[in-house]
Amino acid sequence: MKLLSRFVMANLLLVLLSGCSNVPKQISTAPADDIQLNEIKGQVDSFSAQQVRWGGEVVSVENNNDSSIIQVVQYPLNHYGKPITNQPSDGRFLAKTTEFIDPVVYKEGTILTFTGTLDGEAVRMVDKKELSMPVINVSTMYKWQPYRTVQRDPFYDPFYYNGFYPYRGYYNRYWYHPRFGYRYYY
Repeated sequence: MKLLSRFVMANLLLVLLSGCSNVPKQISTAPADDIQLNEIKGQVDSFSAQQVRWGGEVVSVENNNDSSIIQVVQYPLNHYGKPITNQPSDGRFLAKTTEFIDPVVYKEGTILTFTGTLDGEAVRMVDKKELSMPVINVSTMYKWQPYRTVQRDPFYDPFYYNGFYPYRGYYNRYWYHPRFGYRYYY
């Protein structure tokens, strides 16, 4: 009985903590149709006013008096709605919003996810080529924080290098290397 109550408490705690996500609900759940960029190529007008959830990497930001337009390279989304940047892209799209988008905050390479409605297409220059890109009117936008990897020494020993005195002070007198745990000789 005691084991069962611990199991129930652990599961309850897990459920409560899993609900503490800071990703907006609109971003984490796909719309009912879940139209992708590759499905609407050349026929954007037939999908007008459809709900979409797209994401990708910022290429440029244009600010006008009445709106801001973000040019984005599209990438497929994972189950949380975060763009998977190591997957192939289906192209570019434009995200239009009435809010001011600071080009310093949303600089090139920033990872974003948008929800909104399709609103036709617009022509933009990419190098010396004109491209027709679908435009979405943004209802929700989420900026993903960059993931930084930590480079560690392959022979890292957390009990030696963290300053824990008994291990470092006492044992290091007898063993010449903290990784092996015994004396070694050449």
